Amino acid sequence: MDFEIKKNILIIAYAYPPNNVAGAQRPHALAKYLDKAKYNVKVITCKNPDLPMGENLDFDPHIDGVELIQVKSKIGSSASKLRQNNQIKSNIKILSKLKLFLFKTAQRLIFPDKGMFWYPEVKSFLKKNNELVKNTDVIFSTSPGVTNHRIASFIKKQNSKAKWIADFRDFNYVEHWEFKSGIKAILHKKLEASIIRKADEVTFVTQTMQKAYQKFYPKHDQKMHCVYNGFDKSDFPEMVQQLRDTEKLSFFYAGSFYNGLRSPFPLMQLVDKAIQDKILSTDDIQIRIAGNIEEDIKQQMERFESNQCVNFLGSIPRTEVIKQMSEATFLWLIVANIKAHYQTIPIKIFEYIAARKLIVNFAPAAAESSQIIEANNLGFNFDTLEFNLEEAYIDFTQLVSDFKNGYYNKPLPVENLDSFVWDNQIKLIENLF
Repeated sequence: MDFEIKKNILIIAYAYPPNNVAGAQRPHALAKYLDKAKYNVKVITCKNPDLPMGENLDFDPHIDGVELIQVKSKIGSSASKLRQNNQIKSNIKILSKLKLFLFKTAQRLIFPDKGMFWYPEVKSFLKKNNELVKNTDVIFSTSPGVTNHRIASFIKKQNSKAKWIADFRDFNYVEHWEFKSGIKAILHKKLEASIIRKADEVTFVTQTMQKAYQKFYPKHDQKMHCVYNGFDKSDFPEMVQQLRDTEKLSFFYAGSFYNGLRSPFPLMQLVDKAIQDKILSTDDIQIRIAGNIEEDIKQQMERFESNQCVNFLGSIPRTEVIKQMSEATFLWLIVANIKAHYQTIPIKIFEYIAARKLIVNFAPAAAESSQIIEANNLGFNFDTLEFNLEEAYIDFTQLVSDFKNGYYNKPLPVENLDSFVWDNQIKLIENLF
């Protein structure tokens, strides 16, 4: 009887659960959904990562059939403490202030990213464990951070037979560093070109990103592919998708405002106008926001009458986020008005889709998130690149009227949802092996 020899898959990801950053989800989904009957899966990740979004200590990152290799960084979680000190304006010791000054200076010098302090430790580990390098059949590296690709490139150099898939979740040089000057921009251009040239396949999280890179690197366009992010069905049991009875119109937002790049103000303008026109009162609406929101943004929100309706939940566990999604009328999505943002898709949109609630999306009309929402009847789009309050208000008042008439009391149908589940997205990556 013939037995198929399993391929050895090595995933390189600085960020991996329980790290709460959105970028940790994609490599974890790949490790989880690859067919363990066909693949031996190993993940190299950082043992002491910088944690700008904290971590979910209730989450067990270990998966049956997956070997998790954790390598310490020279500077990892200590950077998180320094970042916290940066938010404290007084009462820190002189030594702490000195460390903070050095940290902020180092941030400007770091190349290509904070993973530079992890890179030499991983190289040292790989040199001591050469069998791991020699036996790897497929390398999957995902960025940001680009350091993951540097590690994959090192492995590829030692084992040219291994197939390397370089995954881009965000723009690096293209549509980002290409608009900047200085030595770091030059270095990023050189590094990205090397990654694109040496990788066997290159994947992107949106079709728009794929097209932008194909245009910039036409010689390598045939090895470029789009694989969306997704959601895990097990996170959204049927009971979560049932709406509670409520007389209040409610919006729920999860995530950051990226220092104002994602602006909450268009929605607040619309709500304010509806309150002024007595279509709504402050008692009729709730706006719930989960995540670490910058203090200056909160202060700017105070000038809106609708700020009375806002409830800042802070950082809450993922289970509570899902519960909040289930209890909201609408899920609020914001995409920044810059290409590097709207040509990608916030990973949160896939969880919004999984919750089967209508999405109210504030984004440029050209944003891929806007196109997905329109094509699949997932909600409402408000164009923020050319935001016109009067025009947007017409659509918003119709939305409020439909809510009052009970049009949104049922979850969205399940049609078209399967195309967004993680296991189907991972099959697309597996096809590249």
